[in-house]
Amino acid sequence: MAEEVSGYVYVPFWNELPFTDIHFSVTPEILHQLYQGVLRHLVNWCQIILGTDELDRCIRSLPRAYGVRHFKNGISSLSQISGTECKNMGKILLGFLIGSTMPKKAITAVRAILDFIYLAQYPTHNDNTLGYMTDALNTWHNNNNSFLEIGVRDDFNIPKFHSLVHYVEMI
Repeated sequence: MAEEVSGYVYVPFWNELPFTDIHFSVTPEILHQLYQGVLRHLVNWCQIILGTDELDRCIRSLPRAYGVRHFKNGISSLSQISGTECKNMGKILLGFLIGSTMPKKAITAVRAILDFIYLAQYPTHNDNTLGYMTDALNTWHNNNNSFLEIGVRDDFNIPKFHSLVHYVEMI
């Protein structure tokens, strides 16, 4: 089965190229890597930790706000989640976690990822903004073990999370 996935290519074409780092060939992409990838994982983990009913109750209890989508039925009833809906979930994610039964370290980890996502969307960067992104990523790494302790994940060997390490360098 593994051979079928690789297309029977055992040695990649870039293997003998001395100045090639394949990680630089995949450029940062906000929608699919961060929103549809990383953020969707976080929302799913929150559903597991809080339970679907509790999560939907917290989301429904958020007050309406200008520019923020109100999920009147929660999010568990959504069958397909578009990029726009993912972005709207990111806007409310931290708000419905505050005051929930989620551990503080897990909430700090979620905040760090949200900070990273919003910083990555800046139209231009300088040493300061790249430093903020690095700080957010370090905060994530210092607090993400709370998801392991809870038992939501066994590891963070997820390619979209690994790609975060290369974001600052690629920018």
